[in-house]
Amino acid sequence: MKRILLILSLLVLTACSSNKIPEGFTELELNDKAEEIVSLLNENKVNEVYSMFRTDVQAMIKLEDLEVIIQDKYDQVGTFKDVSQIAITDTKDPSTSEIYAVVIIVCEHEDGKSTYTLSFNDELEIVGFFIK
Repeated sequence: MKRILLILSLLVLTACSSNKIPEGFTELELNDKAEEIVSLLNENKVNEVYSMFRTDVQAMIKLEDLEVIIQDKYDQVGTFKDVSQIAITDTKDPSTSEIYAVVIIVCEHEDGKSTYTLSFNDELEIVGFFIK
């Protein structure tokens, strides 16, 4: 399961091109979307986050598997405290040439940190998801 998410992230991130906000996106909308996702996950609303995945991404991982991955991470790092850092960049899908926005969001927890790498298409659907 973790391997599937890693592959999804690597696929999207292999063409990382720069540290800039891609055309067609705004920093505010990307920050808001990323923070919304983190908030939903912290409220154990994994199904709502899953519904934000683009359909082809949903076909690559089951909701139940995503729930297990998220719970395993939260068991390691404990209760969420705060977002400590957000970075935005862009990437180009090598097979379709589609440009994605990539948001890396670092969160503090009572027993450690979590880092989310979230990739979005121009409709703000999740096309890549990785949690470390």
